[in-house]
Amino acid sequence: MATSQTQTYRTMPARVIGWVIVIALAALAAVIGKMEADVGNNPLSPLGIMSVVAAVVWVVLLRPSVRLGEDRVELRNLVTDVVVPFSRLKSAGHEWALEVFDNAGSKYSSWAIPVRRELRPRRDVDSYAEATTRGKTAEGNNAEVVAGRVEQALQRWKLEGGRSEPGEGAHRTWAWTAIVPFLASIVLAGVTLAFG
Repeated sequence: MATSQTQTYRTMPARVIGWVIVIALAALAAVIGKMEADVGNNPLSPLGIMSVVAAVVWVVLLRPSVRLGEDRVELRNLVTDVVVPFSRLKSAGHEWALEVFDNAGSKYSSWAIPVRRELRPRRDVDSYAEATTRGKTAEGNNAEVVAGRVEQALQRWKLEGGRSEPGEGAHRTWAWTAIVPFLASIVLAGVTLAFG
């Protein structure tokens, strides 16, 4: 059950790059459509092609996320969604990305939340200075931070009387909100090219 306490996590670069690409595609489709109309061609043919690229951007950059509720964690990946109720969640971790482990022994990784990467190697770290400034900077949405938040939410749920379901696994389903727009964009591209 999704509540008002649900928090959604995505990385900022994915959102910014994704929306910049979508806006650029829309502008490019309009400019090329105008040029095609000026020479007597179908002005919608660029829209069909750009819609496929926009659908790929949606699937790869904009849609993937992690949703943390009061009683579950949801991983929205490329073409699958994984819902792990806390009653079936064993733990959360981070190796290459956010990972959740269910009571059945399965591991699920998040496409949306990778580990933090340092742009340059750290050297000569002043531990006192880092300790005093650490709380003043944003944590960011990386696998270590989100795994910690999942673990905190799981512990809070257990303290409030949540009961575990030993041996039970997560619910994995196809992500129709990714698949349908992608297939629709391919159909649109095919139709505009066929009649162009």
